[in-house]
Amino acid sequence: MSTITKMIAAASVAGLLNSVDAKIGINSSTRQFVDDNGRSVVFHGVNVVYKVDPYIPTQGEFNDELSLNDEDISNLVDWGMNFVRLGVMWEAVERTEGVYDTAYLEKINNLITKLGEAGIYTLVDAH
Repeated sequence: MSTITKMIAAASVAGLLNSVDAKIGINSSTRQFVDDNGRSVVFHGVNVVYKVDPYIPTQGEFNDELSLNDEDISNLVDWGMNFVRLGVMWEAVERTEGVYDTAYLEKINNLITKLGEAGIYTLVDAH
């Protein structure tokens, strides 16, 4: 497994577990997600995957198909959402063989942080 693949795998787990203050674990007996106090956690969320360049939702003006900005995040919270499955496209991470787009990864990190600050957990789904 390459170093970058390991970084993405670690980011996937970290994105889910560290996007908000509460740590999430799994109760091996019930196979349910649990919080620090052992309470079951139920996720309600949406899929956010952009499979064409720039491979990340726009942060600018609201667009019902292309944005994931502050207004969108606020709407998700208002609608009771606490989870986003965020697609990270490999062709955006490694646009040229052996050359990694750290600017793209930084944008992904910033988006995960913003979601976490709103109380939304993020699962990074590497495509």
